[in-house]
Amino acid sequence: MNEPHPPARARALARPLLVALGAALLIAWLGLAWATTRTLAPGSVVSGVDVSGMTRAEAVVAVDKGVGAVLEQPVTLTVDDASDTLVPASSGVSVDADASIDRLTGPTLNPVTLVRRLSGTAVDAVTRVDSDALTRALNARLGTLATGTADAVVTLDGTTPVLTPGSVGTGLDVAASVTALADAWPLGQTTVALASGTANPAVTDAEAQEFIDSVLTPLLSDDITVTAAGTGAAAAAGEVVLSPQAVAALTTIDSTDGALTAVLDADALHDAVVAELGEGIETPATDATWTVDGDPATAATARPVYHAAATGTGIDPDDLADAVLAAGTDDGGDRTATATVAVLQPDVTTPEEDWGIVEIVGEYSTPYVSQYGRDQNLQRGTEMINGTLVAPGETFSTTDALGPVDLEHGYTYAGVVTDGQHTDAMGGGLSQVGTTVFNAGFEAGMDDVEHWPHTYWFTRYPAGREATIWTGVKDVKWRNSTPYTVLVQAWAGDGEVHVRLWSTRYYEVTITEGEHTNYRAYGTVRGSGPGCEPYGGGTQGFDVTVTRTRSHDGVRLPDDVLTTAYDSDNPVVCS
Repeated sequence: MNEPHPPARARALARPLLVALGAALLIAWLGLAWATTRTLAPGSVVSGVDVSGMTRAEAVVAVDKGVGAVLEQPVTLTVDDASDTLVPASSGVSVDADASIDRLTGPTLNPVTLVRRLSGTAVDAVTRVDSDALTRALNARLGTLATGTADAVVTLDGTTPVLTPGSVGTGLDVAASVTALADAWPLGQTTVALASGTANPAVTDAEAQEFIDSVLTPLLSDDITVTAAGTGAAAAAGEVVLSPQAVAALTTIDSTDGALTAVLDADALHDAVVAELGEGIETPATDATWTVDGDPATAATARPVYHAAATGTGIDPDDLADAVLAAGTDDGGDRTATATVAVLQPDVTTPEEDWGIVEIVGEYSTPYVSQYGRDQNLQRGTEMINGTLVAPGETFSTTDALGPVDLEHGYTYAGVVTDGQHTDAMGGGLSQVGTTVFNAGFEAGMDDVEHWPHTYWFTRYPAGREATIWTGVKDVKWRNSTPYTVLVQAWAGDGEVHVRLWSTRYYEVTITEGEHTNYRAYGTVRGSGPGCEPYGGGTQGFDVTVTRTRSHDGVRLPDDVLTTAYDSDNPVVCS
């Protein structure tokens, strides 16, 4: 029997080992290559954004955020000696984060690439440039980066288009600059040099003439008829005929983006069409809301009433404008635009139970003696604030709710205190509305945002818990810091001003009034002349501290401590 030669036997034994070793190395190499596509090695950077140790998904987010932030920063554009600024992100430049990370994780078996990845490497981010957007952005800067350049201008003389020729200048070559930048945006550079040469206008004479021939001339060549569709009122409503003169009056010519467009005043067109077709063609959508009775005779026993949202019908102004433009510029059309009546959706559809308006959470009343003028202001003021809804997180402003304080809006002259003097002024007495509003909010636990105590203490108010208002100068404001909407109810009658807040009780509130201290005596003030107003007052001044504690679910909030120093209210004698 023949035995294998020893070297041959060794080779026979080594061959399977080498194959196995090669297979193991290949598997390890493939595994290594696969691993570099899953996690970024330490030292991996994309245009200054460190993505070391991140997964691919994490790295994409980081690059999108980091490089995106760089593109939000303005850069300086230069052409010869001229300069301007531009925000790349607002001008069509963006980062392709996926493609950027592919430069670090894309499949490869190249050993050099794999070694670089394992040891950490830095690559440039991939940027994308929207050439049209960048062109518009650069065209908008021709005024500073070029000289002698002027757009062709189109205007209307009645119904006749008029073209004013543009001019070619020198400086920024927009087309060449966009071509250069579209290939590779200079990411990270704070100054970008643009191509210099012939500066063509954004709107050329040829483009302006084409706009006149294809848009304005047909648009204003004849009447355009508007009809209604999609509603039972359409048949009875008839149609509206818009003359070329009417259309021209509604038309403006825009070249903001470097392209001429005809723009119809959509709201004015809508109003004109609805006026002709009849108001009944539209029914406005109504939002879900709440109301509450503010009639002095019945308000005390009234409860809030919920009103569910309801859809409406109407003509969309923008759709109507588009339809009229299309009808006027369609060569093969019959110059008829359809004013389609569509369903209008309400903005607020919150169901009744989600508002949280279920109980009185704070209320207060202050007495008053009937006086001419003052009564009118109190009644008008409470009427204006009654029914106000304050959503969670919103701030109620008394002066905003009162509206303009003047004769036209139902207010009149009555007594006020101005610079320590008792006199008459428009809206006198409204501080009592402000005081009552303040106390209702204070009792309910609302956040005290703004209030201003009177100079003197009036006995009809609780000391340290009252407020004056003066439109544009002093206000009473509180913030709804609960998760429920607050409905304000207010009325004035039977010698009292009332304010109630309806919502869901959220805070436990305790209010303590401290002792009156540091009394200051009053003394008679004597005056003379036409400006002297006699006043028969006479109350001492003093200091007082009011403390409010609030808690929710057993957690106590910081106390509200109100310290007020009242001046003495001196009688005035005039001679």
